Amino acid sequence: MSSIDLHNDEIGIKIVYYGPGLGGKTSSLQYMHSVLKPENRGRMISLATGIDRTLYFDFLPIQLPKIKNFSIRMSVYTVPGQVHYDATRKLVLQGADGVVFVADSQPARQDANIESMDNLRENLKNHGMDPNTVPMIIQYNKRDLQNVMTVEQMDNELNFRDVPFFETSATKGTGVYDALKAITKLVLADLKKKGIYRDESTSIVPKPILENTSPQVTIEGATQPPPPANDSGAFEFPTSDVVTRRNNESSESLVAAIAHHTQLRQSSPPPPANLEDFIRFSNLWTLGHIQVSEIETVIKNEEYTNAVAMIEELLEQHLKLSGGTHRSVEEGLLSLGVCSAHYLRFNAITAKPQSGGDVTLTDALFCLFFITDVELRMQAAGLKA
Repeated sequence: MSSIDLHNDEIGIKIVYYGPGLGGKTSSLQYMHSVLKPENRGRMISLATGIDRTLYFDFLPIQLPKIKNFSIRMSVYTVPGQVHYDATRKLVLQGADGVVFVADSQPARQDANIESMDNLRENLKNHGMDPNTVPMIIQYNKRDLQNVMTVEQMDNELNFRDVPFFETSATKGTGVYDALKAITKLVLADLKKKGIYRDESTSIVPKPILENTSPQVTIEGATQPPPPANDSGAFEFPTSDVVTRRNNESSESLVAAIAHHTQLRQSSPPPPANLEDFIRFSNLWTLGHIQVSEIETVIKNEEYTNAVAMIEELLEQHLKLSGGTHRSVEEGLLSLGVCSAHYLRFNAITAKPQSGGDVTLTDALFCLFFITDVELRMQAAGLKA
């Protein structure tokens, strides 16, 4: 389900690349990531094993033009293709706004294609999503190889609802952006149908800013790329009414949240000048209250680098102690539905000392907000540290 981040004025769209193992899902994301300029892409995170190239997820935020004063941030995920990772596939598929099914064109892989498509339909139903209506396109991948199946044969056996399909070569990039543009248009049309936004233009497609001139991607009505993220300037914490709305939210509540946020922006009082009014997040914690209070004291003493290091250590301990089964911070955050854009920013801040960068008050306050957001999600999920 699309999500709204009221603090950053963003509507989040989640696209999941699904399909059999080694079919080209990860290669599709790797190609897109390689041709995007750094200021228009997030860091792609890959968790791999020797069995499958993608065990948990890759995500690639792509900025789209604003709609009604809200930026559109698209997060792109892949799922592991191996059958015995089905629980992880279900987890990553949760909350998807659109699906790109990547099929392997080699004849020996058609059974795996069919099995994966059946699995996709089953998992969509398990999440309360209709396989016959969810925005979807198909990539018939590896078309550059010799002795591949005909598109007609693959389409007859896989395309159960006659969705758009594209012949692709993920390693070369052929057709990859055409598929991305198609699924984005379908998802935005679906959001418009649900009333999440109303737009007067007739064509909205993503505008990746490429390192080279091929492939060419344009967008009607947009002449400038979105500006790169800027960590400078004052950081404004959301009030109790201006919070991040995440997964499992109905389209009606999403529309209401946007309308409510517009009113708040017009009438909200200025942020408090006293830092004491900002740092009270420890009151929201349960068993971690004392540790967070210590971090708040460190921030008040202007020891921002130490505060960020303490937050990074606390985050890892917190997730491991609460869940008991998480193998990594990334998996724990994924299971809690934490905003990927926030996690990318958190990672960038924690890496500043190693690269010789200065950690600012804005950085420390954001990290405190981030870990408190994680704590509140854990409380809502019934997890205790």
